[in-house]
Amino acid sequence: MARKVGTPPSRAPADIPPELDTLELVTAESLLAGQALEYSRAEKVNLADRQLPSLRLKNCLLENVSFANCTVLSVRLQDVRFRKCDLSNAVLRGSEATRVEFIDCRLTGLKAIECNWRDALIEGCDARYAQFNDGSVRTCEFKTTQLQDADFRNANLNGTIFIQTAFNRSDLSGAKLRNADLRGADLAEAVFRAEDVYGAIVSPAQAMELARLLGVVIR
Repeated sequence: MARKVGTPPSRAPADIPPELDTLELVTAESLLAGQALEYSRAEKVNLADRQLPSLRLKNCLLENVSFANCTVLSVRLQDVRFRKCDLSNAVLRGSEATRVEFIDCRLTGLKAIECNWRDALIEGCDARYAQFNDGSVRTCEFKTTQLQDADFRNANLNGTIFIQTAFNRSDLSGAKLRNADLRGADLAEAVFRAEDVYGAIVSPAQAMELARLLGVVIR
């Protein structure tokens, strides 16, 4: 069925095996070594303040894993779910993520500069002060997530949906928002330029507010 005009493309969900017993339980040592892991899971692992050469995961589940203040030099994620993980102030260099889910995670101050994310779900997360500037976050979903003071400068947000998401004081100057659905976002004090909102999907109330922010006179 053809997609309706003005409707963002649908996000593809992560492919995680429903039977968790089929996933191999891995240790902190495997993650610290930067091993490529498939069909694996990690639980209650503390990697805070460490440096990882790489994080290469496919069809994996991570629960209650702390990457707080970590620096990861290379990130490749495909069909991965992070649940109740702590990535606060983590630095993810050159991160590429496809069909990745962050559920109830702490992403405060996360640095994912120049990331390439597609079909990602960020739900129930605290992502205040997160940095996605100069990155690509396409056809993703942000749900019930705190994004106050986040940095999306020059980011590609094409087709991304925001549902019950706080964008207060976030900087979206230079962002590409074509087909981005902002109707569920609180845009109070968010930073835009006139050309940034071209092609974005907004509610009538948001359109009025954006018009005022951009100096448009409606009579």
